[in-house]
Amino acid sequence: MKTALRLTVLTALLLLPLQSIFAASFNCAKAKTWAEKTVCNTKQLSNLDELLDASFKKALASTNAQSALKAAQTDWLVMERDTCEDVDCLKSVYTSRIAVLNEMIADAADPTTTAGAWYKATATPNLVVRSKPDVTGTKLGNVPPGGKVKVLAVTKHTDSIGGRDGTWVKIEWQGKEAYAFDAFLEKLSAQQQSSNAPRPATNSTGKTLEGVIDSYECGDNCYLTITDKQGDAHSGLCTSPLCDAWNEVAEMPANFKNKKVKVGISIGQQYDAAGNVMGEMDAFETITFLK
Repeated sequence: MKTALRLTVLTALLLLPLQSIFAASFNCAKAKTWAEKTVCNTKQLSNLDELLDASFKKALASTNAQSALKAAQTDWLVMERDTCEDVDCLKSVYTSRIAVLNEMIADAADPTTTAGAWYKATATPNLVVRSKPDVTGTKLGNVPPGGKVKVLAVTKHTDSIGGRDGTWVKIEWQGKEAYAFDAFLEKLSAQQQSSNAPRPATNSTGKTLEGVIDSYECGDNCYLTITDKQGDAHSGLCTSPLCDAWNEVAEMPANFKNKKVKVGISIGQQYDAAGNVMGEMDAFETITFLK
């Protein structure tokens, strides 16, 4: 009887690897897509998946925009991970996504005020905005809790207000320059920073272009190059909603290169690093993948 029991247990243990070779953050027994099955059967990818899961949970705990982060993660799974067709592509998209999430975690943990970044007001009932970096400065107005401001510069004027020590910073508020006390400012996450950055203004032309994705690069603006059926290259501002995640990290996942697409063309504005309009050029406002 004992021998039979031992044989039964041994048989069950031997069968386990057939169901799931490696552990992942999701149930491998329910894996459906090629990407999920490949992650479950590749140790390095499985490890990356677990790292991603850990980073995602930390990022989720560090942000107030949890719904937006969950939606972004779902978009990443569908539009990036599940479109991969080889292991190298999966490694690339996992590594890039982990880097984005870790940046969000680091930004939330770093209390240092940074020029050029966006912050939200935490003071109650309001954050007072003044004409100079001092409590004696003329009161210009109030920023309500959760109101967003962009820090332009960090001054050398320190202070202690309401039991908090901090520094006065120059901010952009309602299109004007003013000063606020940074002890009542909380830095927005990397994802929220991206959503507050100036988005290239576009004016649809009604024209479309079919071809394959050739390249993607970012400077003050991010550009996508499409090669048409005749072999001619067409470059435009990457303004499609699909570009948002790419523009945030200034990198397009490797698996999108050579993908056949149809893009909607508009006229977009280019901005310099200070947010000034530099000129106009074609912009790809929609991207549809073709088979």
